[in-house]
Amino acid sequence: MFDIVSDTAQATLVATAVTVALLWLPGAVLAALVGLRGWLLAGVAPAVTMGLVAVAAPLASGVGIGWSTASFLGFTALAALLAGGGLYLLRRRGLPSATPLAPWSRPGSVAVLASVAVACGIAVLVVHDATKGIGSVPQAWDAPYHGNAIRLISETGMSGTRVLGWIEQPDKPGGAFYPHVYHCFEALVHQLTGADVPRVMNTGMLVTTSLVVPLGTIALIRATGGNAGFAAAAALVSTSFANYPWDLYQWGQLFPYSAGLSLVLPLLALVAHWFGSGFDRVAALVAVVGVGLAGTHSAMVFVSVIPLLCYTVHRLVGDPRRWLRHDLPRLGAVGVAVGLLGLPYLLGATTMAGATAAYDWPAVTTPSKALGDGVLLGSDADWPQWLLAGLVVLGLFLMLRDGVLRWLAASYGVFLFLFVAATAIDFPWATSITSPWWNDRFRLGAALILPATIAAGWGLQSAVKAVAALPARFIPRLRTPRATLVLLGVVGLLAGAAYVGETKGYVTRNAARLHWSFNSPVLSKLEQDGMRELAELAEPGEMVMNDGGDGTVWAYALAGVRPVINHYVAAPLSPRRQLLLDHFDDLGTDGEVARTIRDLNIRYVMVGTGYMGKFERAPGLRNLDELPELTLKFSNADCQVYEVDWSKLAPSAE
Repeated sequence: MFDIVSDTAQATLVATAVTVALLWLPGAVLAALVGLRGWLLAGVAPAVTMGLVAVAAPLASGVGIGWSTASFLGFTALAALLAGGGLYLLRRRGLPSATPLAPWSRPGSVAVLASVAVACGIAVLVVHDATKGIGSVPQAWDAPYHGNAIRLISETGMSGTRVLGWIEQPDKPGGAFYPHVYHCFEALVHQLTGADVPRVMNTGMLVTTSLVVPLGTIALIRATGGNAGFAAAAALVSTSFANYPWDLYQWGQLFPYSAGLSLVLPLLALVAHWFGSGFDRVAALVAVVGVGLAGTHSAMVFVSVIPLLCYTVHRLVGDPRRWLRHDLPRLGAVGVAVGLLGLPYLLGATTMAGATAAYDWPAVTTPSKALGDGVLLGSDADWPQWLLAGLVVLGLFLMLRDGVLRWLAASYGVFLFLFVAATAIDFPWATSITSPWWNDRFRLGAALILPATIAAGWGLQSAVKAVAALPARFIPRLRTPRATLVLLGVVGLLAGAAYVGETKGYVTRNAARLHWSFNSPVLSKLEQDGMRELAELAEPGEMVMNDGGDGTVWAYALAGVRPVINHYVAAPLSPRRQLLLDHFDDLGTDGEVARTIRDLNIRYVMVGTGYMGKFERAPGLRNLDELPELTLKFSNADCQVYEVDWSKLAPSAE
């Protein structure tokens, strides 16, 4: 394990390097053995890695092995050994070791690389401006839930699919299901680096946005036969959209959802490459990535099914006989494989179905305005993202006319319809069809960006080609292949520079959306000082009584001390935890309260001054200074830490 470094810049570099290496290398090894190469390999490797985590985590728990880097890499080595054996058999039969793809030219690959660098730079600037430091604590809603989950898995090595029940329903035997592949991966980064949990979370956010998103976009274009200019254009704009990923990060509970969305385009790339190349070995990667999607966030099953169904219809219409004889049996086999490998997640998701269906956010606008917001990328801002929206609309028109990616344009239409339904329609049918996304317009608006990114790339590339072709219409000498290539390069460079110069990558706009999450008063620097003091006071196994509406829910993730309330109170609590919130101040007179304190081994109390949303101080945690059973151990302007004197507790109730 790397030592924790005092230099925050060095800590960030270490966390970033480890995240990149751990996210790409395992998946790249397996994908390379299956036969992927080049940009396609680079784009799908993170998705394959997350698929490996999804299969390995419940397996490790089932056989009694603690979740760690060693156990994960051991499982990866086993998978690579099996893939290597398959590769050996292929070579023995004289079959090629790599799946074929028409090569891109060297200038084309350089253009793609440059676009990835620009897109990465845009994402880095947004994160820098929004967080004011990669170690800042993301404080919105369920962000502490995910932070506590990462530390829990990292410290305990538990990786069963119900391990997170301790956070949401700590008094329920067996816990509760929550898809945890995101948390299991980040726990490995935490184990390897020793970095604080917020830094681990923010580094994951940065790497996902700056690299996984543009490379996943390139992978799909590569797999569907697109040229390098198309890929470069799509990658260039991929990190500028407000709806995805930036709007998701302002809501802390959507970290896993955003990570899951970054795996969808790589999955589509694998499916397209599988059927386009005819190499059935790629199906193994499709199955692994499919499990990764289900384990990262349950809604990804529905997000990915929409474009996959559109792709299936596209192939069915193109050649019905081939689809029935070739595609259908193979899709069925992969579906069975995903069902078997992902059974823990699919079964767990069924336990959440009632909860997700119960959400019904009210309509916030009219259908016509919602349609405009979706098409013009309004994203609750004063002005739409006009230039991006124009590129998307142009690209969609050309995709529908060309036919190669018509299926992806169709999926855009489905997501747009669902977005309008969630945003502006309150009828029961609208709630029903959007329930897999919690009837949440932000989740559906983000999914809409997946096909929109490809469309924008097509629109930008088409505009560049149209402008580059103009000189040759008047100067015959410029009609040679070399002159055409030079003109495309020059116009493409100018167009990219113009896009960045005109929009600035929407950095300021997108960073502003995140400011409140990373710079809110819910958990101040002084309150974090109080948590560090609490970590020095509390012994292992001792708990701290806290409120469910202030920043003390971060106590475990930041200080390693388990709080009574583990995340912002948004769901019914167990009776004994609700009892403490309501009547903790009766610890010297109420035997039931005293017994609960003893049962939970509560030795300290911590309260802060910042509150999430409209929460206010719980009744049982007011006027603590007046209680003789508490001794003030630490205090500053924003928080107080008290020690509970057990000798003064009321006799426990029988």
